[in-house]
Amino acid sequence: MDWKVLTFLVCLYGFLKEYRPSEAYLSDYLTGPWKNLTINEVNNEIYPVWTYAYLVWLVPVFLLTDYLRYQPMLALGGVAYITTWSLLLWARGVLAMKCMQITFGLVSATEVAYYAYLFAMISSDRYMIITSFTRAATLAGRFAAYLTGQLLVSFNLMNYHQLNIISFVSVSLAFILSLTFKRSQHSYIFQTEEKHVNKQDFVEIELNKIGLSTSEENSNDHKNTLKRGFVFLLRELKTLYSDKTVLIWCCFWAFASCGHLQVSNYIQNLWEVISPAKKGTIYNAAVEAFGTIISVLSVLLFGFLPTNWSRPGISETTMAIVCFFNIVVLIIMAQSTSIWVCYAFYSAFRATYHTQLQIAKSLTKQRYGFVIGVNMFISLSVETLLTVTVVDKAGLHVDVRTQFMVYGGYFGVIGCVFLAAAFYAVYKNGCSYKVNRTAE
Repeated sequence: MDWKVLTFLVCLYGFLKEYRPSEAYLSDYLTGPWKNLTINEVNNEIYPVWTYAYLVWLVPVFLLTDYLRYQPMLALGGVAYITTWSLLLWARGVLAMKCMQITFGLVSATEVAYYAYLFAMISSDRYMIITSFTRAATLAGRFAAYLTGQLLVSFNLMNYHQLNIISFVSVSLAFILSLTFKRSQHSYIFQTEEKHVNKQDFVEIELNKIGLSTSEENSNDHKNTLKRGFVFLLRELKTLYSDKTVLIWCCFWAFASCGHLQVSNYIQNLWEVISPAKKGTIYNAAVEAFGTIISVLSVLLFGFLPTNWSRPGISETTMAIVCFFNIVVLIIMAQSTSIWVCYAFYSAFRATYHTQLQIAKSLTKQRYGFVIGVNMFISLSVETLLTVTVVDKAGLHVDVRTQFMVYGGYFGVIGCVFLAAAFYAVYKNGCSYKVNRTAE
């Protein structure tokens, strides 16, 4: 299949899976007459399950995506989408909605297959093009879905249940399309044969370190593949985090993602508290559509800033400023009684989050997916701890306004850490400069 046709089909899949007009109204749908759940049940019992499920699914899905060579996991993601929306449409009760969050956690975990599939199928000289296309397809799908949902709701053409039917049809079409894709001919992590001599040498050395001989490795092809994959991941971790700039951005990415996911997961509940849907038309989808545009513009602006991110203290200071800005934004949102103020500051929050994409400049294209997986695992681990402690019924079980105050404090802690790191980097660089001058 020609690479242009394949790229178009995969991007169409990305558009369809993101075209879910109902998503901006999930909390209102669950607390409305269709499910009759309370805001506390949604906030403290149902939504936390997604975080736990995502964390549990992430590692096996990440490894299986490469081991099964991508296409089967795209299809699995389609099945998970259909299951999620089937539960939303036809199941009732807290337990059923918890199951819905479990399947949506699987949906989230299989996202890596979508972004990695074309990299495995198309030559490396087209990586930049396909990266732009796949990202644009998902953003276009979300924007179109939010816009459609807002127009249909605002003009009273459809209710939230009917919007979920549209979402169900769209993700079902995405699943059908995924069945037409071919599997990749090779695996990135679990390669069936060595392509480079230096990689084989590295494997033998590392296997000896963990008590495995080369003869033992060759005794079983299946074990051989798994061991080689394990050692390859170990080497990637060592290589990746030996770069200080990448390490700093990875830390910010992981912890900022945690905060972003928490805010995104519970923002509809805050909007519902400030301005209940039963009081009139709400504009959740319009805000999400606007936020999508703002996010794209912020990425473009940030990417073209003439800044040398390798200079001591620059990266750390930038991250600290972003975190301190988020403190103000989240506290205002938590205390606001105006839905429009909350809408505006949420859009600002979304824009700042995407500054983390600056990390892409420091990575090879092959390692980008690996970094996403590692950072997301760290992020979800921290988010799980935060959810269990603050949100979950088994923990503090706080209300949604207090949650957002806590999230503001969370970014405050991160900001202080990175500010201290910035001062240390500048101080250390100054000392090194003085030593060099003295030596001269």
